[in-house]
Amino acid sequence: MDLMYFDCNATIGQRPQKHRRVRWSTEHILEDMDLSEIAGALVIHGVARSFDPVYGNARLKPELAKAPDRLFGVWCLAPLGDPGFYETGDELLQAMEASDIRAARLVPGGFSLHPDVIGETLEALQEDRVLTLLEMSWGAPDYFSSFHTLLSRYPRLPVLLTDAVWPHQRHVHRLMALHDNLHLEFSSYQINRGIEQYVQDFGDERLLFGTGTTEKSPGAARAYVDYAQIGDESKQKIAGGNLKRLLKGQGPAQPAKHTREDRIVAAAREGRPQTVFVMDAHAHVLHEGGDTAGVNYIMLRGDAEGMLEVNRWCGIDRVAMMSWNGPVCTDAQDGNDIIRRAGQRFGDRIIPVATIDPTHMSPEEMDKEIQLRYLRQGFIGMKPYVRMNLSYEDPAFMPWWEFGNAHRLYALMHVAGHTGGVPGVGRLAAKFPEVSWLIAHSGGSYPFAEEVAACIQAHPNVYAEITLTPVTNRVLEFLVEATDEDHVLFGTDAPMRDPRQQLGWVLWADLPEGTRAKILGGNFQRILERVRLGK
Repeated sequence: MDLMYFDCNATIGQRPQKHRRVRWSTEHILEDMDLSEIAGALVIHGVARSFDPVYGNARLKPELAKAPDRLFGVWCLAPLGDPGFYETGDELLQAMEASDIRAARLVPGGFSLHPDVIGETLEALQEDRVLTLLEMSWGAPDYFSSFHTLLSRYPRLPVLLTDAVWPHQRHVHRLMALHDNLHLEFSSYQINRGIEQYVQDFGDERLLFGTGTTEKSPGAARAYVDYAQIGDESKQKIAGGNLKRLLKGQGPAQPAKHTREDRIVAAAREGRPQTVFVMDAHAHVLHEGGDTAGVNYIMLRGDAEGMLEVNRWCGIDRVAMMSWNGPVCTDAQDGNDIIRRAGQRFGDRIIPVATIDPTHMSPEEMDKEIQLRYLRQGFIGMKPYVRMNLSYEDPAFMPWWEFGNAHRLYALMHVAGHTGGVPGVGRLAAKFPEVSWLIAHSGGSYPFAEEVAACIQAHPNVYAEITLTPVTNRVLEFLVEATDEDHVLFGTDAPMRDPRQQLGWVLWADLPEGTRAKILGGNFQRILERVRLGK
């Protein structure tokens, strides 16, 4: 069954502070839609967001004309009566109708959502049932109260909440429960098992497919739907049917044409588990039965059993697993115990990663923990963390790195300024050449990817592990071009993030099938084969 994907959250056109590698044009979005087999997209123009709504909305018209059967417009709005904007709701709605515009977006920052400011505008949109896009940042700092008030005041206005992220779960879930006029897209809301849970809790008619392109990878977003454990009818609605209904029939007429037939894309398109070997180089895990980790984090069924089930759905064969509480909460020994129990239960599907914390362990305790975890229990990976508030070049870490160098272990390095940053990893790579140094989140942005690529060029034992919520569009292609196909690794950061978007980022990348297979598992397997741990 081919799904007709219709993207509800896309931007074309010029925009400030754009990195030179970030794609932006109408031609770019059409190329990326073809690559990921997306039939249509609802788009705003960047100039309407950053400069002037009326002027930018006018700039949108000739861009839509380049692909009228695939691109559909959203107007950015200001409050009625603003200088240069429409005076009345009738004028606004007539202008939108004349341009066949059936959705509106309010851009945060320039005005308030107070009814004395925007009330007349929202009343007009409500009267005509115009789909209205609101970014999560409109609600800051009290997200729930802000949106609850607005949604209660305009109960017949269909609102699409965009750009929420995983720490917003408690706000978003309650808002969805209370307001039938609230709709949701998942481009940044990459919550573990979220699509299944939200269909169960709220039905399938208020959930929409959005990508955040041209900045985010559209392939990442579609994998969340392709691999969703929901019925085919629900998939069809979420992929594009719901958006087309909200736009009163506007949208693409048929699914996108197939553009590739390699086995990776064929399995992804059909929602079948991958048959190429897939290894997740970056994952956490909760305690047995765990669903939450701190005030910001809900990770539904985030224990090892739950994570491995999601991995089976999409074909992730093995996962490098560290605890959440070990590195993030600096509860290293208990976190290592969680990993040990998971490994005992699930065997080699789990690649055990240990955390050693000099801020809570004496040198003697560190040595004892190193001997226990690596020589007696078979842990392979090393995971320090920024919350230890130490430079990774601090003398306290040196016994760990020396042990890793002697046994050819690998280290997963989440860097920050106080840890030494990427240059610090380079210095460690030179000092400990037998360690494989994986820089976490290397695909999070182009500036960071460029810095990591330069480090890899100087140090062949440094690698780029990609995972991060931005799923930066075409950054994987850049990393391969700037380094080679042997130094880029797939990771997910599950269960904080659902693994499926991170997987789709690789599956649909504009890279040869063999290169994608290396990123998905071959490169990490080669790193693990170097490990030498004798009893």
